[in-house]
Amino acid sequence: MTDGRNRNKIKGWIYSIMDLTDNKLELAEHSKGINMSYNFIHDRIGVDIARIQEARKELASPVSVKTYIEVMTLHELGHAADREALLESMPWTIEVYNLKKSVPEDSHYSDPELLKIILDEQLMNIEFEKTAWRHAETMNNLHQIADEKTFDFIREHSMASYEEPYKQNLRLYERLIADVVEMTA
Repeated sequence: MTDGRNRNKIKGWIYSIMDLTDNKLELAEHSKGINMSYNFIHDRIGVDIARIQEARKELASPVSVKTYIEVMTLHELGHAADREALLESMPWTIEVYNLKKSVPEDSHYSDPELLKIILDEQLMNIEFEKTAWRHAETMNNLHQIADEKTFDFIREHSMASYEEPYKQNLRLYERLIADVVEMTA
């Protein structure tokens, strides 16, 4: 599915957006199952060529591969514009990561105190996503990469991948808290 010609085309679209916006970052190809990501520690964009093509197919309405990749590149560049805040979040992120690793995974969703920390981390990530999308929207408005409707459609689809797990965990947390209240009443 992803031959050399497609791979080069996709990477070319990413580089063209970086050039257009004067945000020349290193591009690292990977196969982690994450369509695109911004590594704020190394200040580079990562792309899984096969996954990004699949992710585009998950949209409810068709969007060209080129437009999808260009908009997602703007989004990752939006994270790069927020790099300082991302770097500042590292100590707490590491603390949460170590906490989650120190306990069995099934307790992540059965211990209300731990789940509250996970929810806080998810909320922080949602805020970083919103900020990146605001930066991406500014760049899109300036450079007219995608029409407003297409841009919003891609943004909503991307945001759902953060907001839906948060909502699921919030409902679980509320049930756990209700159970604790019921047991102590």
